[in-house]
Amino acid sequence: MIRGMKNVLMLLLTAGLLASCAPKTETTTTTTSTDTTATEPVTTETTTETTTTETTTESTDTSTDSTMANDDQADVGEEMDMAAGNGLEGTVMNFDGTARTFGLNENDKNYTVNISDSTEFAGIATTADEFFGADREGANIAVEGAINGDAIDATKVTTSQ
Repeated sequence: MIRGMKNVLMLLLTAGLLASCAPKTETTTTTTSTDTTATEPVTTETTTETTTTETTTESTDTSTDSTMANDDQADVGEEMDMAAGNGLEGTVMNFDGTARTFGLNENDKNYTVNISDSTEFAGIATTADEFFGADREGANIAVEGAINGDAIDATKVTTSQ
């Protein structure tokens, strides 16, 4: 009986040691059955199952995508919105302060930026009057909003220069 208990104890210790070395996820199943009608010792069966989780990291090409490394005034949340397809970053083109219109060139694609009364302005110019009050031709900006083909309905314009 003591010899059987030694084997069970050794199995449990070995399973415990293996489990402590396992990466990330572990499932341990212990089944104990006792036969109360016989005088045989208790039988213990231990099964240890280990699952390894693989993590994949994708790199982003910062030369063509919106990132925090592009030196604009957009915060992390704004950058995440733009990276999710809810905005653009690029260079102002066809700027007309009087008509309050401009275009945006992002990675050699041109967009018409539609400004409304509810469009928010941030960065260097925090109001529409400040934004359109200076020539922004060639300035780097970030525009959040819904992209519809070659146009974006701006909900927020962030200026960095």
